Amino acid sequence: MITKIKNIFLAGLLCCGMVAVLTACNKDHTSGMQLGGSCLVEELVLNGQYTATVNLEKRLLKVKVPVDFSAKDNMEITSLKLSSGATANFKVGDRLNLDGAKSLRVKNGDLEMEYQISVRNDEAIMSSFILEGVKGAINQDDKTITVSVTGNSGIDLSNATFETVCSEDAVCSPASGTKADFTEPLEIVVTDNTASNTYTVYVTLIQNPVAIFVGEAENVEMLNPEEKAAAKWLTGNIPGAAYVSWDDISSDNISLDEVKFVFFHRHCTPYGTYNGFVDAEKKAMTALSKMKELRDRGVGFVLGRSAVNYAIALGAMPEDAYPNNVWGTDGEGSDLMGADPWTYRVYDIAHPLWKGLKRSPGLGDDRIITLDEGYTICNTTSQYGFWGDYPDKEAVEAKTGGRALGGDGNVSAWELKAANGNFGKGGIICLGSGVLDWNSPTPYTSNYHDNMGTIMLNAYKYVGKE
Repeated sequence: MITKIKNIFLAGLLCCGMVAVLTACNKDHTSGMQLGGSCLVEELVLNGQYTATVNLEKRLLKVKVPVDFSAKDNMEITSLKLSSGATANFKVGDRLNLDGAKSLRVKNGDLEMEYQISVRNDEAIMSSFILEGVKGAINQDDKTITVSVTGNSGIDLSNATFETVCSEDAVCSPASGTKADFTEPLEIVVTDNTASNTYTVYVTLIQNPVAIFVGEAENVEMLNPEEKAAAKWLTGNIPGAAYVSWDDISSDNISLDEVKFVFFHRHCTPYGTYNGFVDAEKKAMTALSKMKELRDRGVGFVLGRSAVNYAIALGAMPEDAYPNNVWGTDGEGSDLMGADPWTYRVYDIAHPLWKGLKRSPGLGDDRIITLDEGYTICNTTSQYGFWGDYPDKEAVEAKTGGRALGGDGNVSAWELKAANGNFGKGGIICLGSGVLDWNSPTPYTSNYHDNMGTIMLNAYKYVGKE
């Protein structure tokens, strides 16, 4: 009797397994009825000379055409070979507009597969260059790359490793990931069939930086990922910018004579009080006299996250005006953005800080967006919640002596006056919101996150010393 029950149970499992297999096939537009044939595209040729590369995993038929080819809107199928017995929705002789991808549906009995025909011009563009962790600034007009490093970077320029990101099918020579001599300008040739570009890399050894990112670590690679991303943006996008440690400043290892902009972005467990900040940030406090000299000289500051407390140390806010609503950790994962990423309210969209931002369709005039689908923010925040001594933004402004710039039911971005008593040049921008983020531990396609760079460039122009 027990054996009979076991046989029935096994038969049931086998039946469920077959149903599962057939269900999976149906999800792929196949049928469990006639699976003997196949729906492979063996060859696709357009205009008698452009042969597709078949990617079965992606169901992609990629056709490459010369860099100057401009007739993708009228291409003829001159050869189409399919698996035996298969048919398709297109045939030899058909003319297609392939400015955008077209779907090729191949059917064989009850089995059906869909491919995307994609025609792409040859392209040889370098979109990213990194030298030993330092991001280079690429000028696509004259194909030059400028990398600025400080004398304390530890990079051996005669034998330094570089990494590039280029167009999908392009290759570069010398190859990405190899070492090269950067003591003189280096040419890197990027090619993709008929497309070719030569980029020239110029490495500048900075002794007198004009903009600095300051941090605790000995070098930029030792920063936590959030701070590292912010630092690399600065050094890669503002000519003459450099990473400088607090120890460098305190020990006079680097000249500050030409500095006109300071970026201090601190990602860590927030401080509940100003005294908590002072106790934790001993290196920043040791360098305080040098930073005060810069502020008195008219140098502008941007302070991010927990670093907003440094405004008190600089004398720009009263000691008891520290943010009353702080949270977060020093980790990297927290809130993953879906198809409708968070937006951020600003109090005056005409303020110079928010100038030229990419706008999302339908976004209100008082809101900006800095995040994209798939982006994860760590959401560490230092802001003023509307309670107690701060019932509204006017109370925050009265207490801090500053001007509220943004926040959702709070003030999490504000500006403070320069040493001369005016807003603008030599002033301080405080960005305490977790939405104003620099690093995502999850992959995403950059779209609105590029607004972070625009905001920083705006800040550089607005508070940076002329």
